[in-house]
Amino acid sequence: MKPISIPQGGGAKSTSPAKIGVCLLLILAIAVGGVLKRMKDESGRLLNPGESAPMFIMKDQDNREHRLEDYHNRPVTLAFLPDLGADSVTQLRSINRAIKQFDTLGVKVFAVAEGTPANAKAVHDTEHLNFPILLDAKRATGGRYGVEEGNRTSYVVGGDGRVLLPIGMVNTAEHGQQLVELTECCLDKSPPAPSRLIGKRLPDFSLPRVSDGKRESLYGDNRQKATVLFVMSAECPCSGGYDGRIAALAQAYTAKGARFIALNSSANETVGEIAKRAKQSKYTFPVLKDAGNVIADRISAQVTPEVFVTDAKGVLRYHGRIDDNRNAAMVKSHDLRNALDFLLAGKSPLRADLPTFGCAIYRAKATSMESLLVKL
Repeated sequence: MKPISIPQGGGAKSTSPAKIGVCLLLILAIAVGGVLKRMKDESGRLLNPGESAPMFIMKDQDNREHRLEDYHNRPVTLAFLPDLGADSVTQLRSINRAIKQFDTLGVKVFAVAEGTPANAKAVHDTEHLNFPILLDAKRATGGRYGVEEGNRTSYVVGGDGRVLLPIGMVNTAEHGQQLVELTECCLDKSPPAPSRLIGKRLPDFSLPRVSDGKRESLYGDNRQKATVLFVMSAECPCSGGYDGRIAALAQAYTAKGARFIALNSSANETVGEIAKRAKQSKYTFPVLKDAGNVIADRISAQVTPEVFVTDAKGVLRYHGRIDDNRNAAMVKSHDLRNALDFLLAGKSPLRADLPTFGCAIYRAKATSMESLLVKL
């Protein structure tokens, strides 16, 4: 049997035949279990691999709305919980311990549960969870996914919106690692494709600043040695966790010849709240509003935070994450800083494209007339 490559940290590694066998056995066992759990009423069964995952719109513990459709081209795991009691907290902790592995794989993690926003927020904040708890009122979404009341069920959904695997046998204490291993088995066994724009010039554009409405271009006066386009959100907690880091980087590297500029493409965030967040975060660089997510679509930006770094000629030389950990105290790879050090020394970064993690950009469902007037 030919070894299978699984994405790890943006690269690939070979998987032994033994592990392939374990994956196949696990998937087979779970698939068989799903078949056995089918009810006569087809609407009450677990979804099978290959079926379209039902779309959903749910709010999380902070009243932030999430839509499955916003995660196109990105795998998603859904852990349906029967409640937010002690066993569920144990399960949430185990998923949280594995969050960096999910980030490396490029997988978005959601827990889904009934309950009040106050209860969900208390659990989320007390446990310092790095993923949202979505509130499933009256089990409307769980029912569409065939999750029976009182059961624990998880799903792996592919970037094409189809179910890769239903998981009905959940080990609460070790579910994070279980979910990582099964997700690895289900994902395409090749490294993620690099940005289509690496090595190409990012076209200049002009958008209104959130501070005063005046238009600002990506490259300004074109005197900089490198340009950092920072895709941010005023509401995403992951993006917010990088506010201090990006502000410090901008202060340090602007003095060395780099230009920083931020882009907000989230359709559900107002200019006022974006400007307020930028002021609170002490951004010293322009923050632009991308109405209709025209620029985000043009450059294939997917999450917040995400950075695009060009050289003095506007050629994209680095794309991806700012660093490798949501927790600033645990960062081991300062990827944006390293890319800038290379570019300011006149060299191309050794690692041009790294996996991103964060909240999906809440895209507008239809492009507005205002966004069609953006100058490209």
